[in-house]
Amino acid sequence: MKKSKIVLLGVASLILLASCASTPADDSQQKQASQEKTIEKSEPNQIETQIQETAEEIFLKSLEGFSIKKVSSPKEITKGRSFSEPFVFSVLKADASAAEGFSLTLEYPASKTENQINYEKIELLTDSEGKISFTPEKPAFSANTTVKVYPTPVSNDAELAENLKAFTAEADWKVKSDIASRGAVLFVWDYNEKDRPINNSYDIQAEFRSRGITMVGNGPVNETSYIGKPKSLYKDTYDIIGGTAYGYLIYGTIKFEQAVTALEDGSGYYCILKAEIGAMSMKNGELIYSSEITYESKGKNWNECVSKGKEKLAELVVNDIIYGL
Repeated sequence: MKKSKIVLLGVASLILLASCASTPADDSQQKQASQEKTIEKSEPNQIETQIQETAEEIFLKSLEGFSIKKVSSPKEITKGRSFSEPFVFSVLKADASAAEGFSLTLEYPASKTENQINYEKIELLTDSEGKISFTPEKPAFSANTTVKVYPTPVSNDAELAENLKAFTAEADWKVKSDIASRGAVLFVWDYNEKDRPINNSYDIQAEFRSRGITMVGNGPVNETSYIGKPKSLYKDTYDIIGGTAYGYLIYGTIKFEQAVTALEDGSGYYCILKAEIGAMSMKNGELIYSSEITYESKGKNWNECVSKGKEKLAELVVNDIIYGL
């Protein structure tokens, strides 16, 4: 009986000690247990966030081994005409077999507002040959740009868009202006180094004609007082030739952004030329084109530097007009 009492007393003492004693270690353990419970409660949200953050990485890994290529594209046309054939792209697997049912996003120029091209996107699935085909509607605007095709992304993440460039195929979209058939009158003035207008630009007209566009020449209004006054220029030009003889009125200036200077190494001369060009419809005076184009030129002497610069600048200006008017 004594043994039994001693054991009971010992157990009671232990229980009493355990219930009464409180040490820093115990507090620490309680805090740790509380933290663990907090972590357990937050784990589902953390896992969910982690999945969202890696969805783009998973998507990119799924593209490994696939290749997207242009198969064919239509030739250059004039606005108002239809493309003669569709844009065709294909998707191949790593073993060069066709990837059927592969989702592609095709991005193409759909309209143009105030010189700004607006693009639209459509999603297409590849056929049994791993191909997609796209025939756009008859374009009503000129543009020199591209059609792009890439795997349909899983999100709008900017970094993902950057990574998808490695899986993007492009095709030229070239639609010329109808200036060749409708013609244009010019009011583009060359300036000298002292920032004074000296004459109508010969280089602009010569560049048009070198491309077979002959219905382009200097307009009937030829006074420098009209520079910077496009509305007055249009009104008085319209009063003389009307709105049907020519399609467009092209006006602007070509100036020296920097005077011609000798190069430090003595090898020649250097200058910067800038063209500011606008164009209106002769039918109604609507502004339909504007641009600023700069060119840096070098030459062994003053004349070569300036003449080469103006010729090259005229080439850039005319090219931009043909695809931007």
